[in-house]
Amino acid sequence: MARDLTKGKPLKGILLFSLPIMAGLLLQQLYSSVDKIVVGNSISQDALSAVGTCMPLTFFFVAFAMGLSNGAGVVFSQYYGAKRMESLRTAFSTAAILLVCIGAALTGVALVLARTMLGGVLKVPDKIIDDAVGYFSIYCIGLVFQFVYNAVSAALRAVGDSLATLIFLLISSVLNIILDLLFVLQFRWGVEGTAIATVISQAVSAIVSVIYMQKKYDYYRFRKGEFAFNGQMCKLTLKFGVPTMIQMCIVSGGQVVIQRVANDMGPAAIAAATAASGIENYIFIPSQSFNNGMSMYTGQNVGAGNISRVYEGHRKTLMISVGICVVLMVVSLVFAKALIGLFGVEGEALSLGIKHLRFIAPFYICFAAYMPTVAVLTGSGDVYFSTCVTLSGLGMRVLATYVFYYLFRFEFASLYYAVPLGWLLLLVMAVIRFKSGKWQTKRVVKGGPAPQTSEE
Repeated sequence: MARDLTKGKPLKGILLFSLPIMAGLLLQQLYSSVDKIVVGNSISQDALSAVGTCMPLTFFFVAFAMGLSNGAGVVFSQYYGAKRMESLRTAFSTAAILLVCIGAALTGVALVLARTMLGGVLKVPDKIIDDAVGYFSIYCIGLVFQFVYNAVSAALRAVGDSLATLIFLLISSVLNIILDLLFVLQFRWGVEGTAIATVISQAVSAIVSVIYMQKKYDYYRFRKGEFAFNGQMCKLTLKFGVPTMIQMCIVSGGQVVIQRVANDMGPAAIAAATAASGIENYIFIPSQSFNNGMSMYTGQNVGAGNISRVYEGHRKTLMISVGICVVLMVVSLVFAKALIGLFGVEGEALSLGIKHLRFIAPFYICFAAYMPTVAVLTGSGDVYFSTCVTLSGLGMRVLATYVFYYLFRFEFASLYYAVPLGWLLLLVMAVIRFKSGKWQTKRVVKGGPAPQTSEE
């Protein structure tokens, strides 16, 4: 149901909004892990490497959907906070049409250039290139469904309904796990089977989310001719969506660049990095959830002019995010071997993965403090600066990775030595901007009439 985050106790509202997102991200990561665990244990370590080496590239394409929808969500949440429902309707229909068109276009590009990107750009080893191309090509068929789901998810989160997105992800996750086991273990379809399972589950999730949104909320229910594209609203959506999209695309592009370094090291390093990142993705879930929650909380309260509530919500969210992270850090340090071993890696790959996880663990606190802080910038509409923050942190990480590997010859350690440098820079820049208060001047709704659209 919809949740007004401009009233009541800030921490309670943020928690009630963030916890379903946390559970949803957990489910999403679970079925991603099931893909890797099934592949690594039932097919081979090389098959795990093939799937793992595709991950940065698949995220690059998904980043378009996530970035644009998150940017559009800033617009949605501020209109909802200001109770401008006609503007909210117009913003959603415009953003949805835009996202579907971009998703269809990217699907075509990905299918045509799959082998070129994997073999030419990422330098995937010949030993696993065919499996990687097969997995990536099938996965990209489902991109348009991810764009639809992200548009609907942003619209629902903007009005405080994060529980619905959890239900959609639960349906998708359970279906994906069942199909994974069926296609890989029963039908023996190999890595392509895991990709087919993912596409089907994403399609079902997108369809169910659209049906729910239209039945639940009258302001997201459109009669014939009402679901239209508005040029002025498109400009506003792109104003906030494009910087966020660029931010996420560059982050994923940086991961592609870093993945290329891992690919130079061979299948064992790829498998180790895949397993370690698989565990880290679970560690990041609480911080990412509070980032989403704090962003929507900020958007609604900035739209309503409640700046003091933003400061109070940030302070309390920061404490919880860091506290949870400390517990997860200890778990990572103590159970590193068992966690990495879940992915079916052994020998050199297992040893490298353990070293990776144990080195990174103490620095999770930096990430946990950064995410709620940058969420205030994003939710308030200060997307250009938050993009600069992300680019700076990523640039530091990529540069350090290449220097450590090609100049200092740190080999596999280059991949994780560089990470804390990037996170520390992110945190420092975000804190300085937050303390300056300049983000308060970047909101969409500044009083007076709403931006004129054809429906108002």
